[in-house]
Amino acid sequence: MRFTHIYVEERALEYPLAQKILDKLPDANVVRIKHYKDVFDRKRQNAVLQHEHRALIVAVRDGNRIFEGAPVCQSFGNANFYYASSMMNCPFDCEYCYLKGMYPSSHMVVFVNLEDYRADVEEKLKEGPMYVCASYDTDLLAMNGLTGHADFWKELAALHPDLLVELRTKAAVEIKDNISNVIYAFTLSPEEVVSRYEKNTAPLKARISTAVSAIENGAKVRLCFDPVIKIPGWKDAYKRLVDTTAASIDFSKLTDVSVGTFRISADYLNKMRKAYPGSEVAWYPYVIKDGVAQYEPETDRGMQEFVCAALKEHIGKEKIFTWN
Repeated sequence: MRFTHIYVEERALEYPLAQKILDKLPDANVVRIKHYKDVFDRKRQNAVLQHEHRALIVAVRDGNRIFEGAPVCQSFGNANFYYASSMMNCPFDCEYCYLKGMYPSSHMVVFVNLEDYRADVEEKLKEGPMYVCASYDTDLLAMNGLTGHADFWKELAALHPDLLVELRTKAAVEIKDNISNVIYAFTLSPEEVVSRYEKNTAPLKARISTAVSAIENGAKVRLCFDPVIKIPGWKDAYKRLVDTTAASIDFSKLTDVSVGTFRISADYLNKMRKAYPGSEVAWYPYVIKDGVAQYEPETDRGMQEFVCAALKEHIGKEKIFTWN
């Protein structure tokens, strides 16, 4: 991804990773700032226009860096479920992404004090094994060539057998390692959803091909049919998606699969609707349950059951996880 402007916290320049990132973007205009929030959280931003001319912000993360997993996210049966935020915002531009309602800006933030993340994880590991989704608020694999963040999490997992790391992606980046406690999770969507709602992501065929290569290399692979979007003819689209995937991937070699319908914090949805008044996904008449906007209960249940039934033709139900 190209950036014409980079905002750098003055204190971030003390970290070697900051200089490595700057060296990879020699043509960018670099602006020194005191704190990333001075740019990222400023008032009267137009996040929609920013997507066309995004800046990179290089910063240091204070305070909380590791968070307990949210109820709308899947723990896959892991008791100590966390997610990490070593980057903010994603290089892609999916119309349904909750980040559009979560952040006031479309600029990307890269935190360079990774040793503090290491210390946080190692402190929590004293309490017992932990499962960390390191790529929820971004796509670390897609950005790894610039930031090295995915490599950091892989190396950390290799050092700590009790640490299970998930790296979720919509990219098609070659995976050469096979660390036993790193799971590569590929989000798969029908071609109709990819072309309509998942701007700038890797094509479905490329994601499947990358997952096949990762499995052949001995890596742990998870397939995420999530979020399932209610598009016209969704049943045909998702049945075709499952069958197409199964024609290329040996499901018996998968770690597991996940299924989840579209859901989002009601607060985030309200912000998305203000920012994106023409969004079909944002303006669907969802129901609100426990602060979460989701499809009507019958529709939600029916969609998950349909996709799960299609998957059960290829993989045991014990390896299929749903979000509720």
